[in-house]
Amino acid sequence: MTSCKNCNSTIDEEDNYCNECGAQIIKERITIKRLFSHLLAALGWDSNFVVTLRYLIYKPQVVILEYVNGTRKKFANPFSLFAIITAISLLLFNQYSEQYIKMSNNQNSPYEETYKNHLPTDIEQNNFSAEFNNSKNEINRDVMNYSLKYYNLLAFLLLPLYTLISHIVFGKAYNFGEHLVTNTFIQSILGLFGILLFISSLLVGVNLFFTGMFILPLFYYSLTYKKLYHLKFGQILLSVLKFIGVILLLFLILVLIGYLWNPSNK
Repeated sequence: MTSCKNCNSTIDEEDNYCNECGAQIIKERITIKRLFSHLLAALGWDSNFVVTLRYLIYKPQVVILEYVNGTRKKFANPFSLFAIITAISLLLFNQYSEQYIKMSNNQNSPYEETYKNHLPTDIEQNNFSAEFNNSKNEINRDVMNYSLKYYNLLAFLLLPLYTLISHIVFGKAYNFGEHLVTNTFIQSILGLFGILLFISSLLVGVNLFFTGMFILPLFYYSLTYKKLYHLKFGQILLSVLKFIGVILLLFLILVLIGYLWNPSNK
């Protein structure tokens, strides 16, 4: 016999929980592995997360359809999954923030070269290149620092936007809430792919991250909704064009709002 360290009630040696206060009886020493497992448990991580991620890689429609139709025990909660992957992304990107910003700057370099090559010959291209680079990099650094600072908040705020676009593009067979669950699952696995691409970029010294995260979402969204809606190639191609059109329209609206909001234009 021994006593509970929380309420001092008498408990048996084989008890795992106190019969009086319900506290778990801790018998093992603290280790890093155990602390990490407790952190994941606090965030909502369980064995279903691995199952969910595995299905999302090659059978995303199974996870989405079963969860939407009421099978909740088998798979992880989409918002818990998204929160954990977003938190890991935030820690990783901030730990290597300089590399993250450098990758973003390098992503824009082809556009700079194209623009510079079309300049008149009497313009000193070297001076332009230096000024252009400094200005572009400074603006990009500010934007990237802001996005890293509020990465978690921005990730969750963008979920309704992705959902709205999907609702417009792929129709109303699913309601907004069901599309939200679908997009949360999709953004979760895309977040995992982003982590792997970023780590790979660090290891091989090649910017795979931003290029991959531009192409991969378009491919994965098309594949997932093709399986959900049983779309043919022509239908999914039309949906992709609609998706691009909606993105461009939203971009133009934001630019117009920004222009009208700017005091110097009043």
